Amino acid sequence: MALWKETFHDSEEYIEMLFARYFNPELVEYEANGLEIVAAMLGIPYEFGGEQSRIKGLYLCGLATKQKMRGQGIMTRLLERMNEKAKKKGYCFTFLIPETELLVRYYSHRGYVSAFYRSEKNYTSVHDFAAEYEVLLEAQKGNVADLKRRYFASLSGYRLDDSTAPAVADAIIALMVADEMQQCDLEVLHNLDDIHTIIKENRISSGHIYYTANSQGTVTAVAFTTLVERSRVHVERIYSADLCSTYRLLDYIKRTEADAGIRVYCKPKDSEYKVLSKVHGMARLLNLDEILKFQAEGHGDLKYSILVNGLKEGEIERFDIRGGNVKHRSIPFDSEEYDPSKTVISLRDVSCVLFRRPDKGSLITEAFGMPSLNGYISLMLD
Repeated sequence: MALWKETFHDSEEYIEMLFARYFNPELVEYEANGLEIVAAMLGIPYEFGGEQSRIKGLYLCGLATKQKMRGQGIMTRLLERMNEKAKKKGYCFTFLIPETELLVRYYSHRGYVSAFYRSEKNYTSVHDFAAEYEVLLEAQKGNVADLKRRYFASLSGYRLDDSTAPAVADAIIALMVADEMQQCDLEVLHNLDDIHTIIKENRISSGHIYYTANSQGTVTAVAFTTLVERSRVHVERIYSADLCSTYRLLDYIKRTEADAGIRVYCKPKDSEYKVLSKVHGMARLLNLDEILKFQAEGHGDLKYSILVNGLKEGEIERFDIRGGNVKHRSIPFDSEEYDPSKTVISLRDVSCVLFRRPDKGSLITEAFGMPSLNGYISLMLD
């Protein structure tokens, strides 16, 4: 905890909350010089997916080395030990969030590839969300537009605080859980303890949670936000039952922070500007078999085969994906079945293909039937 505070300068309340919730000696790697901890990292387990299929990933955070000990390969050793440990514990991949381009290059040289992406929607301080929604309604048929217009007017905006009824907080959590259960791509799935921690962290970090409710008091949308230098609100994640609630919630946030611009982070597939999506996280693949099974379960129409080397010495691995299932077998180099004329790719190359940005590699999808995993993470403690 002392190394974390010295490196990242977070508040003691934040660090105590994080360690109380996530510190597990079995998911920690560190090195010491005598009694002094000189480098450490913390692993936090997460599930990905939704109701149809799930997979385990280990989030690496708090990677820190004392200034005087940097450049000696300590963090590289910790990463190797943590990945070996994670593989034995059944995690399909480890992932992290690099803050700078320098760190992106650093982790790239240690087996990590770009894996999680997010888009930004930026709005000025004078943007009118109610007017924008009205423009969308103009394309609707008269009766439908009138119904949605009345529904928009019936929704009210609120900010979660100490006076909020426990039933409302429970309804917010229920909306988040229901939204994430509908996922089928490689999107983070927060459990109930995660969500309670996220809500607590938002308060500790001076963020705000906004929500909308209809005339019956049903919560229809929730947003987690942070205020940057009082000039811009970052909306880290929106959970919403419908588009109308999304616009009403943004309208309320804008009216509450009248002088601030708004930046909304969202999944690339939810943005019209997919080509501008930015890398938000990197991953290192530990179990190719399991991640291909995850993808196949979520997309039963997949049909492709790949040959991969580097997983076992003296062999290549063949994976056949058909009808939601994966068949995997090893082919020794000295067997008659081995055909050196066929294209064989490395585990890293497979990782780059599977974890690629959703709008990239359309030729790969068309030629080989390998879509992107559509990786997305949000509301991660760092």
